[in-house]
Amino acid sequence: MLAGGIAAQHNRVLINSDHCLTLFVASAILILLRRSRPIGLLLFGFTFFVQAGNQIIEARLEPMYSGDSMLARVRVIDFPKQSGASLSLLLQPLDDARLPERFRVSWFDAAQVPALGEVWQLELRLRRPRGLSNPGAFNLENWMFREHLHAGGYVVPGKRNRLLEASQAGPVARQRQAFVNFAAANGGDSAGILVAIGVGSRHLLSRLQWDRYAKTGTSHLMAISGLHIGLAATTAFAIIVVLSAALRLRGSHLDRGMLGAALVASAYALIAGFAVPSQRAVMMLTVLAVTFVARRRAEPLRVVALAALLVFLLDPVSLMKPGFALSFVAVAVLIRISNVYWRPLSDNRRLSSAITAIRQLTAMQAALLLALTPLTVLFFQRIAVLAPVVNFIAVPVFSVVTVPLTLASLVLHNSFESLASIAIRVAAESIVLIEQIIAVFSSLALADTAVAASNLHPLLALSTALWVILPRGWPLRWIAILSAVAIILYKPLAPRPSCFDLHVLDVGQGLAVVVHSNRRTLLYDTGASFRDGGSVAEQVILPFLRFKGIEVIDRLVISHGDNDHAGGSKTILANTTVSKTYTGEAIAGLGGDVRACIAGETWQEDGIDYQFLHPQPGSRATGNDASCVLSVAAGEHSVLLTGDIEIAAERDFLAHNSGVSADIVVVPHHGSLTSSSPPFVNRIRPDLALVSAGFDNRWGFPKARVLKRWEGAGAVLLNTAEHGAISLKVCARSGISELRQQRHLQGRFWHDAAP
Repeated sequence: MLAGGIAAQHNRVLINSDHCLTLFVASAILILLRRSRPIGLLLFGFTFFVQAGNQIIEARLEPMYSGDSMLARVRVIDFPKQSGASLSLLLQPLDDARLPERFRVSWFDAAQVPALGEVWQLELRLRRPRGLSNPGAFNLENWMFREHLHAGGYVVPGKRNRLLEASQAGPVARQRQAFVNFAAANGGDSAGILVAIGVGSRHLLSRLQWDRYAKTGTSHLMAISGLHIGLAATTAFAIIVVLSAALRLRGSHLDRGMLGAALVASAYALIAGFAVPSQRAVMMLTVLAVTFVARRRAEPLRVVALAALLVFLLDPVSLMKPGFALSFVAVAVLIRISNVYWRPLSDNRRLSSAITAIRQLTAMQAALLLALTPLTVLFFQRIAVLAPVVNFIAVPVFSVVTVPLTLASLVLHNSFESLASIAIRVAAESIVLIEQIIAVFSSLALADTAVAASNLHPLLALSTALWVILPRGWPLRWIAILSAVAIILYKPLAPRPSCFDLHVLDVGQGLAVVVHSNRRTLLYDTGASFRDGGSVAEQVILPFLRFKGIEVIDRLVISHGDNDHAGGSKTILANTTVSKTYTGEAIAGLGGDVRACIAGETWQEDGIDYQFLHPQPGSRATGNDASCVLSVAAGEHSVLLTGDIEIAAERDFLAHNSGVSADIVVVPHHGSLTSSSPPFVNRIRPDLALVSAGFDNRWGFPKARVLKRWEGAGAVLLNTAEHGAISLKVCARSGISELRQQRHLQGRFWHDAAP
């Protein structure tokens, strides 16, 4: 059934509810027939996922309201997250048929930070789920789908935005908010992690903290998982059994303890947000408690399988969450390793037990690293090589000190505030110690091993799990170690000499183009930066470069100073090695050796010819007309990168480049009416015209009249807003080949169809 759900994640065809009903009937018939039962379960899992997806799609914002300003009464249903000047809010409407039941908005420069449970009147501008589509980068549409978010947008600034009712949250939300306030007051710099451990919310975590934990493979410590649920359940079990015995209650004290532990674990998971790892832990505990009370023997792997099935049936799209695979695979690995028999190395019982425990812990960490490598490469394009060492130190401290004291403060802070304050401060000090250790390891060269996942063969990644899957002594078992080394050292095949790959990335309303030849990489423009402190460079360009295994940018060309072209330049310069930088006009704060683009400057690398064609020496052009125009040619086949030049600059360009033409052109200024003049279009006459524009942008780019001009000149038009990132290969001999449109490659049935 789970395999059917996984298969449905790759489905591109939208199957309506009536057809799903037919498939459900077919799967039921196949399940009833013994020989075809596996096929029936596979079909049921597939259909169950698709039908759940249909319900999410049907709950989305109606197209007629997309982009409209709507004044609405809404309730805040999760902790607001502050990022720079931006506040991220998860909202639920109050009796408003125009709005979907769950949506997320950004609020810039909010005068007051809303609290969980408050009711506000807000002027909203919403859109249906839609995101950028790039190789190796975060996919917003997938994330919104699996999180059941039916719209996104922002709060329109104005006086009409006001608080209507103070917190009307339920008892669970009030308990969560009270602990957040308590942790913020007593936890110091560790408050964000204490809140993540206590109530499962990460809204107080800084980006730097999260990055350090991710680099060292310890981010699982901040997720409410089996470790936290197990400690809560074990404590509850011990207390209930002791009290039951002391009060001399009738019946089995152990049965009472097991059932009580399951209830406490469920309550804690509910307070912590009931994420997939906590669902898994609660369901496993519940199954174990029921089988214990019923005096039945529970096989651990069957319990894991049953818990996975229950999580899938509860929320089919949770199968898409990285936490689902990571959580269940990790538990299965731990069960597998815990059953391995270790021969004693000493006659001394105590010494032998200590050595055995250390060996088993070491084996568990190594097994988790190897077994989870395929998943971390698939989800995050990275391997935390030092994770076994860091976890060997951090997990015992978290298990013995941090988590128990945090849970104690969660229980006691309402009634015994002084005791809770002591507990949470000691827990905070333990986190400070752990973070010092993590900081040391995260600074090492091997800490964050980025994996170039482009064209990485799945069998190579999966073979790292052989060490865990195969029995001890199996001849091929140690291939897992070689596979892990091969993945770390893997580099995608570079283009042949006299060939280059062109990637026009999907950066919304902006531009970023990567030209990658045999040994060199050129980045033309860096997309926009945002008011919340982030940038397209951070979200798209850097992940794409890691995905392709590109570590050095040999030449960075920033066409001109507009934010949508130069906004990510500082992020690029801070996070990658850039050999040479060119700009069309002076840009403040770049630093280093920055050169001006001057028409006539040429260079050749890997058999590829580069030439600046605009602006001319001594030009006084500013803004759009100062844009660097760059020609990249492999033999007779060329690409023209034009920035935002407008009609005046096009006229000057044609006057100084009488014989210019190109096979491919990146359309100037995103297809505006102030560019792509008829003389310019008719002179270039490309086979392929590429537009970089934001979906449904407020300027209406590219303009229909401009598109007709390029089509009239014989060009095939592709737009990143409709097709996602556009990639192709240009070679001196074979010309243009391997055209790829990322939105088509990534397309799934829950994505909004491109026009």
